[in-house]
Parts: sequence; structure tokens; C-alpha cells
Amino acid sequence: MKSIMSRGAVTRRKLPNRLRICASLVVCAGLLVASVPPASTTATWTDAEHSSAGFSALEVPAPVIDSCTAQSVLVNLSLRPRVTLTWHYPSTGYTRANAQYWSGTSVANLAPVSDGNGVSTTGLDPGPYTSTFQGGLLAGLLGGSADVGLSAGHASGWSSKTSTVRATFPLLVGSGTCVITNAS
Repeated sequence: MKSIMSRGAVTRRKLPNRLRICASLVVCAGLLVASVPPASTTATWTDAEHSSAGFSALEVPAPVIDSCTAQSVLVNLSLRPRVTLTWHYPSTGYTRANAQYWSGTSVANLAPVSDGNGVSTTGLDPGPYTSTFQGGLLAGLLGGSADVGLSAGHASGWSSKTSTVRATFPLLVGSGTCVITNAS
């Protein structure tokens, strides 16, 4: 029995020595890694270059409506309402060809209308112009009201805000009233 015990005692004594050796190796490896300086690099995280630029936004000017008349006109033995606007552009560079026309039963309900299809415009560039909305666009509105509008289009596809008129027609032949709201 004594020989078995002595083997156990030897085993117990060798085990702590192995642990000490492993721990010493780990500490040496850690010191070795910590003592090696990092490799140099040419990367920088700051740069002294600066840049600046300016920009401007395109602003398409809304047409300015100068005057308006709302009339009920006898045409071919039929009463037809007509709204006539006199208007101009507040700045140069826009012509009659840039005009966009609108008509509807309320300002929120305006739909595009093409020149020559219920709207006619006269006047030489650069204005002033006279546009007349009539016929089928305003039919059935005698004694009622309608809204018409003008905006300007640009070759870029952008459009101006819409200047509008609320026209009220008389029940019979005569003149009604107009309320002009120019876009700002």
C-alpha cells in the first residue's frame, strides 16, 4: 500500500509543477506580445482639404392677373358664360407660350385646359396678355360661379404657383363679379 501512496504523492507534486510551467509560458507570451510595438502606417484620419460651393433654386414666376370680367353672353341664341383676364409675368424671360391654363368648379378642383380648347389668348410678347375662358368649360354656370387660373411652365418641367379668379355669373345677360387671387 505504501507504494501506491507514494505514486499518488509524486503525481500530486508533478501536477503543480506543470501548472507553474504553463502559467509561466502564458505570462511570457503576454509580455512578448505587449513589448512588440505596432507597425507604422501611412493612413491618416484627418485631411486639410476643404471645399465650398454655391447653388440657387429655380423659381418660376406666377403670372399676375391685372383685371377680370365675368359675363353671360348671347352666342348662337344661347347664353354662354365668359371670363376674360388681363395678365402679365412679373419678370422677363417668359412668354405667352409658357402659360398654363386651369378651369374648374373650385380652386381645389382645377384641371388643366389647353390654349385653343375653350381658352384663347391674345397679346404680343412680353405682354400684357388677354385670355378668355368660354364655351363648354363654363357651360351651365349661369347664375353660378367658376374658378379659372394661370400658371407658368418652364422647360425644366417645373411650374409656378397658380394665380386664380373666382368668377360669379349673372342669371341673365350682363356682367358678374371676379375675385382675383394672385399667387405669391
